[in-house]
Formats: sequence, structure tokens, C-alpha cells
Amino acid sequence: MQVASPASPAAGASTASLSLQPLLSEQVRGFGPWKDFVHDHFPWLEHANHSDGEFNAEVSAYRFGDGALTTISAGASEVIRTRHLAEASEAGFIKLVWQMSGSLQLEQDKRQCLIEPGQAAVCDTARPYRIRLSERAHFAVLMLPHAACPGWEHISQKICGASMGETSTMRAALGALMAVTSIPAEEQSGSATVIQAVQWMLSASLHRSASDLGASTLQNPRLNKAQRHILDHIADPDLDANGLAEALCMSRRSLYMLFKECRLTPAKMIHDIRLERSLQVLGDLRQQHRKITDIAFDHGFSDYATFSRLFKAQYGMTPSEYRLKARAPKS
Repeated sequence: MQVASPASPAAGASTASLSLQPLLSEQVRGFGPWKDFVHDHFPWLEHANHSDGEFNAEVSAYRFGDGALTTISAGASEVIRTRHLAEASEAGFIKLVWQMSGSLQLEQDKRQCLIEPGQAAVCDTARPYRIRLSERAHFAVLMLPHAACPGWEHISQKICGASMGETSTMRAALGALMAVTSIPAEEQSGSATVIQAVQWMLSASLHRSASDLGASTLQNPRLNKAQRHILDHIADPDLDANGLAEALCMSRRSLYMLFKECRLTPAKMIHDIRLERSLQVLGDLRQQHRKITDIAFDHGFSDYATFSRLFKAQYGMTPSEYRLKARAPKS
């Protein structure tokens, strides 16, 4: 039976309802039938069998709005999205993977990670990637449109192909989603609220992980020191290249040469860190009582108008619009 792909939700699907809708549940015996199944339901992928014995797989998929949740148990195998297949696909999605048993190796953007049970990783289906499964691997995949994580285009290159650091948040998100799948369809009146909360929790977690990974990928210790100095003085509106040069005990010219090696400028690093940390606070439901103006001041912006303009240019929405989305589910 031909069914819309759970791994590639239609980009134009309505997001009016985020209730979790069962899409398919199927057991597959043999790698030949699995190849046919993947072709029908998970398009734009190449795949290879690495199982020593008979290949078996089991798949359950659910759709919500423009997203999909899929759980898969499968034998040792590999899926590859080549550059040609990535360009041929209709739209890119954020692909979050949670490992429940066995192991999974994910590779993207010249990075690779091995995730074990309880760990998670992320990739972007708009770019080439490779996933290799161990024997008897069991994992969950959450597909979200890029718009579900405001500012995704600014963090994607930092985070894809790396293991997620916030395992407790990831486990909580998966637990909430799996709990919703066990609720009968006629009793899912509140599931949209849960799903919306999970999306915003994951968005904030992705940004925090990207910030942490960004810090760890700065190879030059002086750049790491510059980043730490910015974080320590983030509330200072006068923080600039001169302050960084003084903190690093180097001339302004040497500072710019140092940043040029990593295709950065001091102003760009300060700008991005201020906005990333502001976004994290705005998306934190525990801090929803705080005034946006105070958050702007705490992150070195001298007035709300400037903060709002820069925030919208970076994330495509104003700070108040972002906070509003974080507070309430889509109606």
C-alpha cells in the first residue's frame, strides 16, 4: 500500500493541528522487501545491508502537522543521502535521532558520532549524510521542518553530525512524545499542547548544544579565551574589539588577523553570542516572567528597538513573537 513518507512530511502540510496521527505500522522480513519499503516511504536514500543473517525490520510512524515521529528496529544496515539525492528532495528537515538499543553512527559535514542507548544526535536532510546501524538497533527519529527551530540556519553547520550534549532534555522530549503515541486518538485533545512544548524545548536545547559545540570547535586557545571573555562580560554594552584585544593582550590588528583565520570578526562573534543567549532565555519557560527589555539589557543591548531589529534579522521574528510561540501551542 502506498503511504506518504513519514520521513519526509509534505512541506505544505497544514500545521493547524499538531495532534499525533498514526501513519503506518509494519514488519518487514528480508532486505529486498526492506529496500522496496524504504523506497516507498523514505525516499531519496541509498541503503546497504550489513546484517550477517536474515534482515528484519519493524517500523511505526506518526504524523503531526509538518512533522513526523518514527520508531525503527532494524538489522545492521546503512542509509546514505548523497549530494545528488539531497538536491533532488523537495525540502530539508531537521532529523533528530534517539538511540534506544544497539548503536548508530551518524556522519555529516565532515563530523561523525557514535550514539549509544540514551544518547541523541541531529542532522539536516537538506545536506548529504550517512547513518550506519548496528545489529538489532532500535531508535526513534523526529522530523521537523526548519521553521520549528528559529535560527536553524545559523546553528545547523555547528551541530549536525555531533552527539547532543543535553541528554536529559532529549530523554524528556522523547518520553513525552512516546507517551502521546500510547494515547487513543479520541483522547488526544491535549496532545497538541505537549507536542508544541516538546518542539520549543528541543529548539532551545539545539541552540544550547550549538553554543557549547561552537565553543569546543574553536581550535585556537586565544579564540576560546575571547569567547569566554564575551560570555563573562555579555551585559556590557561597550564590549568591542578593543576590549577583546586588551583581554587577549594583543594589538587590534593582531586580533583581526586571528579572527580572520576562522572567517570571523570580533563584532560578529559578540553579535552572535548576544543573540544566541538572548534566544535561549526567551525560550526558557522558567524565565517567561522576565521583561524582554531586561533580557536585552542583560545581554548588552542598549535599547529594545535595536535588540528587536537585530533579533528579527537573525531569526525571522521579533523577540515578543518568539516568546509568544514558546508560551502557547499553535492553534
